[in-house]
Amino acid sequence: MMLLCTISKLTCSTIFFVSFIADGKRPYIYRCRSPNMEIFTCWWRPIANQDNVTYTFLYTTGERAPRECPDYVSGGINSCFFDAKHTQVWEMYCMNVTAHTRTGPITSQKHCLDVVDIVETDPPFNLTYIMLNESIGEVGRSVLVSWLHPVESLVHEDLIVLVYELRYRNLTGMESNILWSIGLKVMERLREPRVEFLDLPVGTYEFSVRCRSTSNKHWSAWSESVIVTINGRALRIKSLLLPAIPKPRIPGLEPALLKV
Repeated sequence: MMLLCTISKLTCSTIFFVSFIADGKRPYIYRCRSPNMEIFTCWWRPIANQDNVTYTFLYTTGERAPRECPDYVSGGINSCFFDAKHTQVWEMYCMNVTAHTRTGPITSQKHCLDVVDIVETDPPFNLTYIMLNESIGEVGRSVLVSWLHPVESLVHEDLIVLVYELRYRNLTGMESNILWSIGLKVMERLREPRVEFLDLPVGTYEFSVRCRSTSNKHWSAWSESVIVTINGRALRIKSLLLPAIPKPRIPGLEPALLKV
């Protein structure tokens, strides 16, 4: 740790902070997330091994006086939810949480953020595919994989510019529950919600996609997977597809008269 302090004071202070907040002796704010820059939620860890403890979450913006959390319920246990009325982008929020114990109040370290920096959208949805080349005799198939922007009511494209990452793998010969990292391929920095794969070989493929705002590095969760199976097609002529060959006939002559 001393070596890290010599190389980078920032690294040293970060490590010290983590070791300090993890001891359970005081609460600390461990995560804040905004799905769309219009609302956000912060969560804190409570102090350990104490009963009958209540918490107060206070925050400030700019030079304004401290205000209490507007909603302790919507974000779940040990959380503070900020609705659209209480969310302002390009504004610095500084906050802390105080545990009220039998021996007195215990306050967390101050936690500051800009909502733009904590954007983590929901994952893209409706991941689907279309087979493009239908001709008989193809060894592989071209496939268009596409998905939809995260729910429009939660993420507005004019506010947040998204970049996508698509992962896929060939499941042929693999166990169904094998780790994603096995045989994984990733397509990065995709700007459009679609990718065309040309002449994918025969096999079964699994696809999944995620996204993030270009303003930070917080990826969404991965979407639900879609499975694409490409079967080989040998060129075959089926007799049932051929028209019946008519028997020769001479107009005006009954075949029965030719029998001996």
